[in-house]
Amino acid sequence: MARIINSYNYKKVSFGSEGYTNLNAFTELTPTASNHGELRIMDNGGSWKVGASKNLYTALGEPHFVKVLMSDTQVAFKAVPDGTPGAYEFCKGAIIYSTDLAEKIKTLAANTEFKSNATTRCGRIDAVQTDEDGSITVLLSFD
Repeated sequence: MARIINSYNYKKVSFGSEGYTNLNAFTELTPTASNHGELRIMDNGGSWKVGASKNLYTALGEPHFVKVLMSDTQVAFKAVPDGTPGAYEFCKGAIIYSTDLAEKIKTLAANTEFKSNATTRCGRIDAVQTDEDGSITVLLSFD
């Protein structure tokens, strides 16, 4: 929360009055859900976990379980029904507790520096698709 340090004099302007500024010529700025990556790779002193950005988690339809598929250049997160065998569970905060998964994603993000005891963001959404079975899959790539 901002605190005013110095008191400034300013005029209060009502809509339609002489000093009113029309905002139609202004460009609206919107926050970016994740401007540094859609995945958070977190090191907790030896154990690793993977977190999804709000943007990624929402694109998936906020599922409880996902299947993760990898190619040489991309990773795909596919929303699946609860309890699907072989699926990863999103825990509170859209986090998957899996050192193995984090290590595999780190190999795709080879140009990213992952620091010890820190969170590193990586990956960008390439596509969001609805598969033939109606499930949502989000494809991510790494630069």
